[in-house]
This record gives sequence, C-alpha cells and structure tokens, in this order.
Amino acid sequence: MSLPVARQTQRQRRAQTRAALIAAAAELFADLGYDAVSVDAVAELAGRTSGAVYDHFGSKQGLLLAVLDDWSQTTVSALVSAFQGTETLRQRLHAVATTMIVEPSDGTQRMLLLEHELSLRAARDPVVATAVRRRGARMRQRLVRGLASWKEEGVLPDSSAPAEDLAATVAALVMGMEMQQRIEPGSFDADSAAGVLEAALTSGADPPGP
Repeated sequence: MSLPVARQTQRQRRAQTRAALIAAAAELFADLGYDAVSVDAVAELAGRTSGAVYDHFGSKQGLLLAVLDDWSQTTVSALVSAFQGTETLRQRLHAVATTMIVEPSDGTQRMLLLEHELSLRAARDPVVATAVRRRGARMRQRLVRGLASWKEEGVLPDSSAPAEDLAATVAALVMGMEMQQRIEPGSFDADSAAGVLEAALTSGADPPGP
C-alpha cells in the first residue's frame, strides 16, 4: 500500500533538508575546522534554519557524527569499487592503503582530520566518548561484514583471528598510519602500508601450502 502523497512529500523534504545540512557542514568543517563553524553558518549555507539542524541532529556534535557517517559510507562504496578485479589480499590492501593512507583525496584528508579531532574530543569528554563508541561499533560491524566476506571468498585465511578483532585492528592501524603520513610525508608507500595491514590480518593464520 503506497503512502499518501502528502506524507511522501514530507519525507522527501526532510531527506532533502538532512542531505543539504550534511553537505554544508562537511564543506565548512573541512575548510574551517569544527570549532570555527557555527550552527547558524551551516544553516545559512544550506539554505535552512538553525532549528532544522537541531531537529535533525540534536546538536552540532550530532551533525559532525552524521557528516562522518555519510563520508564513511561513501568511502566504503569507493573501496568496494576499487576491489573490483582484485584477486589477492595484498591487492585489496594496496587499494585501501592508496585510498586512505598514501594518496587520499583532498576531501578524504579533511574528513580524516575531523575523525582525529573527534577522537581527541572523546578522550577528554565522556559524553562525546559515548557517542563515538556507538559510532565506532557501527563502523566496525561494516568492517566485520567485509572481512567475513573476504574469508568466504578465500581472500583472507579462514584460520586468522575473529573478524571482530581484525576489524578493530585494521581501523586502528589505518588511522595511525594516516596520521603518521600526514605529519611525516613519505613514512609509508602503498606497498609498505599494505604489508603492515596484511601482517596484522594474517597473524596466527596457517601458512600457505606448497
């Protein structure tokens, strides 16, 4: 049974407003930094009211979490596309290293910096930490599903550690190497970064047969 036209229109408008606010916030946060951006500035750029920000996200922090969630979904989709045609674990990790650590786009670099900023806030503020943990759990579940599919495909050794443990390790390594590369460019190339990730993912796995 289809919904009334009026209700569909209202949902569409809310979705459009949410998308406009996320896009505006992503642009401003990336260009100016989280602290320098006000809710009013985001609303003005999006052509919406400040009340709409609070209605959709509850707070400026909630908006930041939504921006990063939106970016992470886009990034996952881009990585899935990059995996097309790859047959080995090293090839896939090479794509991850290139996209996230060695040659990230300008947009990815800015979003990763916001990720680091959010982590620092979480370390100092228990309220922020609670929200970050919830988001981190959702992100790890996406990684868990991806790694589980790699095991099913035979790309990742089935005898390696549980996907939940591997997901947490990969996330920490990628963020750590990205920050090191940002501070000291040239710390990693795609091959060396992929090697670090491969070693972590296959630690404890049975060695390949002859």
